[in-house]
Amino acid sequence: MTPAKAQQRIVALRAQIARDDELYFKRAQPEISDFEYDANKRELADLEQQFPQFATADSPTRRVGDDRVQGFQEVAHRQKMLSLDNTYNEEELRAFHARLARLLGTEDLRYTVEPKIDGLAVSLTFEDGRLVRAVTRGKGDRGDDVTANVLTIAALPRQLHGRAPKIVEIRGEIYLTAAEFERINAERLAADEEPYANPRNLAAGTVKLLDAAEVAKRKLAIVLYGLGYCEPAIVSGQSDLQKQLKSWGLPVVERYWAVKGVDAVWAAITELDRLRRDFAYGTDGAVVKLDNADQQREAGATDKAPRWAIAYKFKPDTARTRLRAITIQVGKTGILSPVAELEPVLLAGSTISRATLHNEDEIRRKDIRVGDLVEIEKAGEVIPAVLRSFPEERPKGAAEFDLSAAVGGKCPVCGGRIARLEVAAEDAEGVAWKCQNYECEAQRAGRMEFFCSRRALAIDGVGGVVAAKLVELGHVKDPPDLYDVPVETLATLNLGSAEEPRVFGEKNAVKIVAAREAARGLPLEKWLYALSVPDVGETTARELGRRHRNFAELADSTLLRNVLKKAALVAQREWEAPASRKNPAKSDEDKARRKELCARLDAEIAALDAGPLAGVPADVGPAVAGSVQEFFASVPGKRLLAKLRQLGIDPQGTVATAGVFTGKTLVLTGTLPKLKREEAEQLILAAGGKVSGSVSKKTSYVLAGEEAGSKLDKARELGVPVIDEAEFRKLLGSPHGAA
Repeated sequence: MTPAKAQQRIVALRAQIARDDELYFKRAQPEISDFEYDANKRELADLEQQFPQFATADSPTRRVGDDRVQGFQEVAHRQKMLSLDNTYNEEELRAFHARLARLLGTEDLRYTVEPKIDGLAVSLTFEDGRLVRAVTRGKGDRGDDVTANVLTIAALPRQLHGRAPKIVEIRGEIYLTAAEFERINAERLAADEEPYANPRNLAAGTVKLLDAAEVAKRKLAIVLYGLGYCEPAIVSGQSDLQKQLKSWGLPVVERYWAVKGVDAVWAAITELDRLRRDFAYGTDGAVVKLDNADQQREAGATDKAPRWAIAYKFKPDTARTRLRAITIQVGKTGILSPVAELEPVLLAGSTISRATLHNEDEIRRKDIRVGDLVEIEKAGEVIPAVLRSFPEERPKGAAEFDLSAAVGGKCPVCGGRIARLEVAAEDAEGVAWKCQNYECEAQRAGRMEFFCSRRALAIDGVGGVVAAKLVELGHVKDPPDLYDVPVETLATLNLGSAEEPRVFGEKNAVKIVAAREAARGLPLEKWLYALSVPDVGETTARELGRRHRNFAELADSTLLRNVLKKAALVAQREWEAPASRKNPAKSDEDKARRKELCARLDAEIAALDAGPLAGVPADVGPAVAGSVQEFFASVPGKRLLAKLRQLGIDPQGTVATAGVFTGKTLVLTGTLPKLKREEAEQLILAAGGKVSGSVSKKTSYVLAGEEAGSKLDKARELGVPVIDEAEFRKLLGSPHGAA
């Protein structure tokens, strides 16, 4: 791989990992398996090692994931709460032992092997034996204070039994038992609500609810297994800690192994893999730790993980079954997605009858045909996926899958025209088939559900079933029509049939009305994302919201016209270039003329980049600009804007005005005393400034907090001014402070 291609791949991997971190740590809604996530991180680490010129201190390979969310007070851990390095094979496990043996100068190493619980990591602080605080891992040095929610866990004692240290941080995992998860989903199904995806995501999402009374309704559980800060020191090692935790009356792992040598470690992992499905909590691996506390201290840690521990991840569960049929679903943006209809098979404790096939190209690449024997995987308890087929056992006459032929060239829901397009929507990548009818009922119901989702306007209670009924019964055509539905209509909404009615209920209806009113005050970026404007994901919506005051300005955006103007100039520049492959110069005279023309085009492009498009990221490119302009010029787009005006809803953007940081670029590093990173960024943007992720000679200021890293060193090396939060606030309060 060339350095240029390596850099391109590194940038792509970091962006993908950042998105997956956001989904996993902050929203508890991962879209890929742990195995796929770890594979991306491993590839990134390998590339950074092979091309060190592209390695950075803030790479996801060098830091702990961040689970902090808005609404909770941040609290510092007395001792950092690190994550673990992962491995999926025996060879790497033995290499881990060999590294420790070299580092410690002995092969005589004792370990503990414990189940790796699939939940949300938490740190409990006990003072004089009394539970005073519960904090999530956060970003390692500080996390969210979730004490009120953790106190709802019935099995967790508020006071340690017997003698306890003056101060001790005890680490563990919050989870939901399989039985409790099934109970919650049974209630949701009875109410015709979408079931939750898996116990881990539900447990993590529950801990981050702002209402402890709601948390208490879901019977969370906890298991404790680790030690943070402790004064005075009380244990000599990990197996000693397990005994101490149990003597204090704390919930501990059902089984752990204290063994000597790597062979015994492997035997323990093998036994755990055999036993783990009978445990009360989900386990996705084994945690191997040096037992001796002195050796742990000697081995030390990186910024991300201890060197004396590793997580061995079990291979994802797979099963083989027959592919009965391939059906087609239509998503909120009109993307047609193939779904595998399977002969039911037991996999990871669940009966699986459906699995994702991603898209038509993926089906052809894997050569999957109806009637095939296929292998499916349920990795990390996410949606099952079809891994491969077995052509040698294929029935005669099994034909290649053709999506257009399968649906007769029409949308299976509305009968509208479908087209094979390059799409950038969140529910598809690359080339996909898409329904061209914006009025398609499947899209309406999908848009309605998405409009109310937590990632959009957070109008709880309008799940898939409720959204579909509102559309089916004619109560809503476009998502904002929800504001016209009276509470009485919502309360009497029949989610069942005439023969078996299931009424939505007044309590649920009142919750929706309150939530939709609260959503009126959300910013432009949230509303733009919620309305499912084509090609506008969360990041793009955020960028557009920072550059437009409201929908009226966005619908007639000068910025977007300039983006398209630049794209046209670039295309013309490529065509007119004397060395153009498609349009080569025909003579020296032609070559000279075109060279002069290209110089003028270059000047126009440079003027746009330095002027109206200065600081505009690649997310707001010509594809996005064209889609947004086309949408708001269309009949459905104009209808949406008219509806918002009628409702008196005018979401405001966070447009940067001329201020103390106009023309300035700031870099943030470390943890600020009071401001969260997002809050500081918003203040900089609102004051006309720009936020960058790297320090250069063009950087105006570096805003540094506690534990600032290499960016601070770089700033000092280049002579860039370094300010703290107090100086930052002083500059914001002065009309000339940043001049």
